[in-house]
Amino acid sequence: EEASPLIRHILYAVLFCSFALGSSDFHLINLKKSYEEAKNYCRERNTDLAIIHNSTDMNSLIILVSNSTPRAWIGLEIGNVRKWHWSRPNQKTDFLNWKVGEPKDKAEDACVAMDPDGKWFEDDCGTRRSFVCHGNGPIFVAETKSWRDAESHCRGLSSDLVSIQSAEENRAVHNVSASQNVSIGLFKDPWKWSDGSNSSFRFWRRNQPNYNKETLILIQENMTWLEAMSYCREHHIDLVHITTEDIQHKVEEKAKNATTGHVWLGLRYTCNFKFWFWTKSTLGCYQNWGEGEGPNVEYECGVSGAIEATGRQQWVGLNEAEKLNFICYTCAG
Repeated sequence: EEASPLIRHILYAVLFCSFALGSSDFHLINLKKSYEEAKNYCRERNTDLAIIHNSTDMNSLIILVSNSTPRAWIGLEIGNVRKWHWSRPNQKTDFLNWKVGEPKDKAEDACVAMDPDGKWFEDDCGTRRSFVCHGNGPIFVAETKSWRDAESHCRGLSSDLVSIQSAEENRAVHNVSASQNVSIGLFKDPWKWSDGSNSSFRFWRRNQPNYNKETLILIQENMTWLEAMSYCREHHIDLVHITTEDIQHKVEEKAKNATTGHVWLGLRYTCNFKFWFWTKSTLGCYQNWGEGEGPNVEYECGVSGAIEATGRQQWVGLNEAEKLNFICYTCAG
């Protein structure tokens, strides 16, 4: 099951290293690096990016982050295969009790619920259900919540969503479930820790992870092209890249609200090799150059791409020192 690529190669942030390997002794490194650079930095010092095993670790990291550090890398990265985990740490997935036809094995994240017969089924994580927390015995919560909110509720009780390791434990959960579908702590995702740890702990903000479901944001500030690119990479993802007609239409709508006649794109010209390129490896044959613009024209050095804010809204090459509004990719939610 293929997972979408992580945006780790283009975001820059400070980082957490964990000293020593496998420990929860975290150090905040106040150097801005890409994800791969951050991982290499830690490994060159015989350690790795921070691995988070539980809420105690997470709280330690939160204390280390100051208000001046909006983002810091940890060692969680996306893999190519989605695997099943229990939300409760250090639980094996040897015992499973799927109903007939389950799991569906779709190439998407999923959570698990137990049906009135005690059988498990793959569920949308956003579905609101009653749920069962782990305790001295299983704790049934009748209030309906999404799987993520149910997990947060259980953690607020210094616990977690229930894990099930045997037929006996399954019967115990079934017995408290009031003969209805209830969420349990099993979930599927493609995320893995950079040091190979098997920690199932996740602490996503709402609407994350977004798997590159990027949206567009118009920045109504006047910056040079380089300033605009730096701003997008620091605060969002990157300057927008237009590789399809659909993206072009979305950019056109955003550009209409610009306060400058043109709006910067993530498009740049190399005068040494005389061709245009998007500032990250982006595949696509779509082009929308204005008359007298584009790959058949030779430009001076220091030229970058912009879109007309009004009119036909085609692409033009402008001196990158001009100060224009610009459009960033930003994370959904």
